[in-house]
Amino acid sequence: MADEAGGIMNIAIQSEPTSDVVVTTVATRLKRTDYAASRDYNEMVMSLMHQAANRGDAECQSKLGAMYAVGDGVPQDYRKAAHYLRLAADKENALALFNLGVLHSNGWGGDPQPELAFDCYSKSAQLGNADALNNLGVCFQHGRGCVRNLSQAFAKFREAAERGHAIALSNCGYMKELGLGTTIDVFEAHAYYKNAAERGCVDALYNLGRLCIFTETNLKDLESGLDWLLKAGVLGSGDGYNLLGCIEYKGFNVKRNYDRAREFFHLADRLGNAAAKNNLGWLYQHGYGIEADLEKALAYYRDSAAQHYTGAYCNLGYLHFNGIGVAQDYAEALRYFRLAADGDNSTGLFNLAVLHLKADSGFYDPGKAAGLLKRCVLQGNAEAGELLKTLSSPRV
Repeated sequence: MADEAGGIMNIAIQSEPTSDVVVTTVATRLKRTDYAASRDYNEMVMSLMHQAANRGDAECQSKLGAMYAVGDGVPQDYRKAAHYLRLAADKENALALFNLGVLHSNGWGGDPQPELAFDCYSKSAQLGNADALNNLGVCFQHGRGCVRNLSQAFAKFREAAERGHAIALSNCGYMKELGLGTTIDVFEAHAYYKNAAERGCVDALYNLGRLCIFTETNLKDLESGLDWLLKAGVLGSGDGYNLLGCIEYKGFNVKRNYDRAREFFHLADRLGNAAAKNNLGWLYQHGYGIEADLEKALAYYRDSAAQHYTGAYCNLGYLHFNGIGVAQDYAEALRYFRLAADGDNSTGLFNLAVLHLKADSGFYDPGKAAGLLKRCVLQGNAEAGELLKTLSSPRV
């Protein structure tokens, strides 16, 4: 449809399921105790543990801190978790230092404090904790609490990997695959992923499957790749199931099958995967392999957006922009497109530009649109380049 002000094609676009995936390194999560599930657990033992912790026993303090952090046998309480972990950390308990770092990194019980997290990880690593070494690698990779240094990141991952740390092995594979802080070597990446996968690392299973399917080297092996992804999903990888769903939806080297795509998306959704929620919304909106249901589509998009998935922001904005399943509302469309653009989503950037080029939207601003389209072009968005040329052309 042509815009009355300038004859520009103002057509917003949606974010559909895609086999293009973004992966990154993974930080080791807080170390649980799961003590309450053990046969030794009872109220008397807990009472004695509290008494020992209050007398200064670092092991009991560290254990209680972890228990309060996850709600293991006690009500979850980050304040109490931090209290006990600090007491043990002051006695140079490596595990307590690591867990305290995770609390600071995630902002559990307060605002995130990356500098304090980095300090805790550093002290824990010096005491021999491989989980802390791995998380130091993540800190150096992203500049969290320290100056960004990819070489240092890879060095920390490699040091932890040499101690047999499965997640660090997978992270080394990622760094080798992309040449971050080290030389690019897909074959070494594959070896790292396989080593970690054989140790039960779910992220490595996912990365190994992804690499086998999408590589352009002689490592390409669709059957093995699909098998690795399925194993990752069974072990709890929502990303693994979601990617299998995207492959079925796209018909990527397999016969397109919307029913199987939906099954995989549902499995991923049950694991809380935000992308899969968006993808289910897409299937229900368009009726792919199922009767179209805009109400269900909106519900899935909203659930996905609640997890800050930028593709869902794009799709909710699109529906409000066009009045599909909801009343047409350019202000709501603007809000969702901005949220997507803030996440550097190319579709969100493009749609926000389109909205600023629509004369009757109430947000007409060709200057802002041009800036957004230039950002899209830098991300390789050919459609944005064409629209930018049209915008720059002299009007007759």
